[in-house]
Amino acid sequence: MPELNILIGGEVFSEIRRENCYYVDKTGFLNDFLPLPAKVSLITRPRRFGKTLFMSMLSEFFDITKKSCKIFAGLKVSDNKELCSQWMNQYPVIFLSLKDVDKPTYVRALAIFQEEIIQFCNGHKYLLSSEKVEKEDKVQIQKYLDRKADEDTLGLSLETLINALASHWEKPVIVLIDEYDVPVAKAEKNGYYDEMIGFMRGFFSSALKTTQGNLKFAVLTGCLHITKESIFTGLNNLKCFGISDTRFADAIGFTQEEVDKLLADAGLSSRRDEIKAWYDEYRFGTGQEIYCPWSIMNYVDDVQNNSETAPQAYWLHTSDNELVQRLIAHNTTDLTDTIDFLLDGNCLPAHINYATDYKNLTSTPENIWSLLYFTGYLTRASKEAADELLLPGSDMDILTIPNREVAQIFREELKTWFSRRLTGAQRADLTQAFWKPDAELFVKLLSRTLLVSISMHDYREHFYHGLLTGIFLSTKAQTVSNLEAGTGRSDILVRDNTMAAVIEVKRAREEKEFPSLVEKGLKQIKDKQYDARFRINPSIRTILHWSIAFCKKSCMARAIVASNP
Repeated sequence: MPELNILIGGEVFSEIRRENCYYVDKTGFLNDFLPLPAKVSLITRPRRFGKTLFMSMLSEFFDITKKSCKIFAGLKVSDNKELCSQWMNQYPVIFLSLKDVDKPTYVRALAIFQEEIIQFCNGHKYLLSSEKVEKEDKVQIQKYLDRKADEDTLGLSLETLINALASHWEKPVIVLIDEYDVPVAKAEKNGYYDEMIGFMRGFFSSALKTTQGNLKFAVLTGCLHITKESIFTGLNNLKCFGISDTRFADAIGFTQEEVDKLLADAGLSSRRDEIKAWYDEYRFGTGQEIYCPWSIMNYVDDVQNNSETAPQAYWLHTSDNELVQRLIAHNTTDLTDTIDFLLDGNCLPAHINYATDYKNLTSTPENIWSLLYFTGYLTRASKEAADELLLPGSDMDILTIPNREVAQIFREELKTWFSRRLTGAQRADLTQAFWKPDAELFVKLLSRTLLVSISMHDYREHFYHGLLTGIFLSTKAQTVSNLEAGTGRSDILVRDNTMAAVIEVKRAREEKEFPSLVEKGLKQIKDKQYDARFRINPSIRTILHWSIAFCKKSCMARAIVASNP
């Protein structure tokens, strides 16, 4: 098997090229974007889709202080000789990434912002001795370097740097701002939202609006197109290319063709279907299927080190799923119910709100689903699914969970949500009653802890199913649901060391149906041999058959103990 040189987390284009690391060629974007770009372009994509590497590539291509011909050799844009002659290393560039502006206070966030400006100034100290740069701009740049800039001076830093670079090089400046909305998102989380909005408004508007003739164009990337807060006040020349736009839909993220080539180069083409199920099905534009580069590159790298590696949720252990954690933690059971509905493979009709603002992202269900869509946790369903569910002329979208990786993230966060609803003592009492088994005590404890807090909208079988699954997922027990077992599909299978259990869940319209439904569940477990996989395992000594029937906030249960011969 050929081994590719993969640099996990590599975000510097020149480093990847010079170290001969594997690079999925995205330079074709330049052929489509140039020579008449919008004055200010915003490209929005979810986290971990390669925005920073993409912007690093643009910076390397345009930057007048570099000689980039060699590192672009062999890439798509290099075939366009005329374009390269006109644009490659022909303009001064300001490339800033705001992805690390994440601190618990406004003052500390501005300190990180200032460090980004200082780092840029350190690379352009020649401006301080340039006879072409205005004295006032030099004074400001020196303040940045000496860390003596106050809030207002820092807010004018982008404008100052644009004017200084344009004066020195006698050419307009190209501005590249990566993850422009991170400071606002983190400010909303940490409680200094209004202060940061005011600062960012001044930072962008003064530079991208009033630098007469000194700005060639600007490209910004981020997760959302912030509109209501008016960060871009008076900036009428901004063009947004979001995940719903067809143009440049394949500019960031991997297409199926690119993934196929990567797998072929790595000798992993036989794993195509498995990888597609785990990481594909993001739909950008009108249907362009896109993969998350972070997940694909991590998986290929892991398989190269261990051929037995199975796909996993690489997003799960990053800070990017903090959003789902917050949504689930601070919303009612209605949200978890809908997520459970989506996890069952269903689609959700929803209005997408494109006029987003971070302050009110979770104020309505419409905003929540829009947020999950823009951040990559939901995606548009296939055209076939949309045509089946929507009436002609409808302005709604049909959303679905894109792939197994995202489904796993939702399951893990639901697991955490359930564990937080129960104290450690409550969870211990419930599980002790379950394994004993003491059905009467289990029902009493379940009613006192979880059922008492559910809403009328939760009275559906899949909610009760998810409720029980969550209890055991939050313990050390191995738990799976809806797994093929015996001659059918069991509701929940649980194993804890030498004991195992099969749980069948029923929903009653009235409590008087409880006895018959409980007996029906036990018979179903036996007749369909749901415990077959446990019976062939000699390390499992005891098998429990549990049948639980629910009706609103009440339930009835019965358990049978079956020894494993």
